[in-house]
Amino acid sequence: MKNILKYFSIMVLLAVCGCELTNLDHLDDPNGVSPENAENRFVFYAVQTDFAAFFNTVTFNATRPVRHLAMSGGNIYNNAFAATDFNFAWNTAYSDLLPDMDALIAVTSAEGSEFPALSGATKVLKSYVMMTLVDLFGNVPYSQAGQGVVEKSPAADDQKAIYDAALAILDDAIKDLGTPGPTIDPDDDLYYGGDVAKWTALAQTLKIRWHLNTRLVGGSATEINNLIASAISSADGDFQAQYGTNRVEPDARHPWYSDHYEVTGGIYLSNYFMWSLKTEKGIEDPRLRYYFYRQDAHPELADAFTLDCITTPRPIHYTGPYPFCVEFNGGYWGRDHGDNAGIPPDGDRRTCFGLYPCGGKFDSDEGEAGIAGVKNLGKDGALGQGINPIMMSSFVQFMLAEASLTMGVTGDPRVYLEEGIRQSIEKVMSFGDLDGGADASLFPSDSTIDVYVNTVLDLYDAAGTDDERLDVIMKEYHIAAWGNGIEPYNFYRRTGKPTGMQPSREPNPGDFPRLMFYPADYVNLNATADQRQITDQVFWDTNPPGIYDF
Repeated sequence: MKNILKYFSIMVLLAVCGCELTNLDHLDDPNGVSPENAENRFVFYAVQTDFAAFFNTVTFNATRPVRHLAMSGGNIYNNAFAATDFNFAWNTAYSDLLPDMDALIAVTSAEGSEFPALSGATKVLKSYVMMTLVDLFGNVPYSQAGQGVVEKSPAADDQKAIYDAALAILDDAIKDLGTPGPTIDPDDDLYYGGDVAKWTALAQTLKIRWHLNTRLVGGSATEINNLIASAISSADGDFQAQYGTNRVEPDARHPWYSDHYEVTGGIYLSNYFMWSLKTEKGIEDPRLRYYFYRQDAHPELADAFTLDCITTPRPIHYTGPYPFCVEFNGGYWGRDHGDNAGIPPDGDRRTCFGLYPCGGKFDSDEGEAGIAGVKNLGKDGALGQGINPIMMSSFVQFMLAEASLTMGVTGDPRVYLEEGIRQSIEKVMSFGDLDGGADASLFPSDSTIDVYVNTVLDLYDAAGTDDERLDVIMKEYHIAAWGNGIEPYNFYRRTGKPTGMQPSREPNPGDFPRLMFYPADYVNLNATADQRQITDQVFWDTNPPGIYDF
């Protein structure tokens, strides 16, 4: 009887398996899900999370040449940036994002589709990815990309044609978002909670950004004027990826938090950027304690073993007011631009990412009394519930200030400048409640904020030329963009500003990277690809060679 039951069970199991295997034959690919078998909400969710990962990687690499983070990979630009640095971003874009986006758009924008808003939001994200690939690499595959074995080595398209296509996609997105029909389920939308109007405002904002990026090659002031009223105007419309506090399975925290608030690691911050907020204007920036957390407020007391630059004389070519090593007051422990020294045992001393934007700690002067380390398995501050500041309302104000000053766009650049500063400070200060251990008495007062704003406006009023006034605007945009490397990298190449930034430690660092190296995976695996020089320029950067040479 036992044997009969056993054999019967085996026959039933085989029959069930046979049915399952037969059903698998109806799938296009047993190892992947086709658009027909995918559920829109899950594909959209994957697109949004991959988009955040893409942004994280590209922004990290772009922050280094513009001195938000220390450029410590090498003391000359050719060595500081490697062809492998962008492999992850490239593969995320071409293997994950663009195929999923195209599949989702095909389904949701088809005739009779019930999901036009989902198509519109996806197109907005696709346009951003396409423009960012051009901003970083110039000519990249597009028309032949995503065809699998049909086109194993897709050729690169003309970068301007891709940029133009990205603008057309934004127009299509706006049409989709304005089509009557079901909206996006709030539970499926990680960025705007299903608010179609906010997606539309983002699309209009990215069109302003497109015309400003291309202002040297025909970007339209008229088009910007037509878009201002419908663009992002307040923090309620900020385009940001939101992180949580979960530490493992999965780690849902901001990557910068994971880097500085665990037991190892810790990217070096830029001495120049910290000095910009602490010392440069003669008053402290109201955002200083939110941006940076000092583990050791007295690096000047360190020895040469933990801080070797204290025994090194100031480089002869450091002729500006910018800092060298830790010579400015305040105890901010980072690295100079292009400092390629080894890593000393200073992990519990170097200045860390603060409360904004990564959800770290507010600096309440804990480091004044001694080393106040935060390598505590992620138990400090806001526990990593930070954001990716992808396109903030303050950014829009700075863009309009530049456009008004350089293109004749409607509005007063001074008014846009002030509004950008105030919106940035307000956004940063909104993080104050996330750190329960923060000393609220150190939060900036209204009068402190007014003093800072008026100091900047005095600098603007004292500027004798529009070029000098533009320098003031871009300096404040540079400060407000903390957490976003793409916008500063773009506006620095577009304007050559802010000027007077700290040079590389090497007196002859070579040419500033006008474009990044193509990713190694692309060059090694694509028969049509050849590596480029970092002196190659993106089509919208028509500034002369050497304008950024320091």
